[in-house]
Amino acid sequence: METNETQARLILAGLRRGRLSRREALAALRTAGLSAVAFRLLSGVALADDIGPGGIPLARPDKPVKLPLTNEAIKSGLEAEKGGTFNIYNYADYVDPNLLKAFSEKYGVTATVTTFDSIDEAITKLGSKTVVDMDVTEITSNRLAQAVAGKLLLPLNKDYIPNLAKNVWPQFQSPFYDVGAQYTVPYTIYTTGIGWRNDKVKEDIAKMDNPWSILWESQKYKGYVSVLDDSREALAMAMLYRGRFDLNTEDPKIIDDAVVDLLKLVEICNVKVNITSYTTMPKGDCWLAHNWAGNMLSAVFAFMPPGLDPNIMQYWCPPRGKGPISNDMWAVCATAKKPVLAHLWLNFLLDEQNAYNNFVNFNGYQPPINSITADSLMADKRIPESLRTAIMTPDDIGPDSLQECSLTTPGLSLWQAGYAKFVAAG
Repeated sequence: METNETQARLILAGLRRGRLSRREALAALRTAGLSAVAFRLLSGVALADDIGPGGIPLARPDKPVKLPLTNEAIKSGLEAEKGGTFNIYNYADYVDPNLLKAFSEKYGVTATVTTFDSIDEAITKLGSKTVVDMDVTEITSNRLAQAVAGKLLLPLNKDYIPNLAKNVWPQFQSPFYDVGAQYTVPYTIYTTGIGWRNDKVKEDIAKMDNPWSILWESQKYKGYVSVLDDSREALAMAMLYRGRFDLNTEDPKIIDDAVVDLLKLVEICNVKVNITSYTTMPKGDCWLAHNWAGNMLSAVFAFMPPGLDPNIMQYWCPPRGKGPISNDMWAVCATAKKPVLAHLWLNFLLDEQNAYNNFVNFNGYQPPINSITADSLMADKRIPESLRTAIMTPDDIGPDSLQECSLTTPGLSLWQAGYAKFVAAG
């Protein structure tokens, strides 16, 4: 079956990239005995860019997908496991240590975080079992289908997660990438844009004709510029710089063009590649960063040196539909030794007070919780006026939002190979 699926995906990728005509693709599918895929093509239900890992259709904001159930959910009414270690797989510095302590004390376990640097790394290590016995993992929508196809996750039993329906934005009760929220609950939501120290960078980036271009005009900030260490985000940023808004393209030329533009940054500004601007910007080691909104807020909430005015931190992101908006989420690992407790962890993070404390006391990434708004945060004087643009509302997402979504297996390989060229040159 896997061989057939791989062959089908390759044929479909050839159609998408223009190497095969529609007629040639259909003929190849039939010759290979893949009549079901051929039928979907003929009926218009799926095109070349619709099929991802495991034959799962590729979700888009305007094309929601209900994921297959590849494992069984736990039963209702079970007691939470006690004692020992509760294993969390996550980015570093992404959960308030005080929250970990509170959870550990509440449920009589030791919550321990194993870290990864990128979602690429996380999926690879989970799939290869390089990391074992993880109970929960942070994950992103563009890699969710791959994790489901690889049977890396357990479906959720939402009897254990009442805070999802109680506290979370309506869009995440049944998101486009996981219709029915079968596998995930949301953790954070954020835009991608440009962050800068306005005491060091003199341009008013938000008023530039093309704010992305500041990175290619940053010679005078050489050594103090960074790009996100993320294969999708970095290449997408280079595409947006050229006015290309299909952030899920699998066109090799567009991907190659983005790589060429990224490589120019090595000479222009000796660009750094990392995800740690939340610490380097407050310290003054970075002045200009391709950045997530949450990194800017985290810098202010948790890493500002005493006496430094938080209004020096500034952030721009494109309007809806012109720049990336994303959300991270939590899922229960198929390897969970404490699956009941894993569900309770998801519910714990969606508690209004826990979510608020985690956000404003440490990680800076906004949870999509109904009670947390820009107005309330400004009224509480939790964020400086210069970072109001880093706060989102439910209106910022929808069928016309610009999101980095799942790719076909060959398409994902193209993005990862292109990004590897950029990183190797740094």
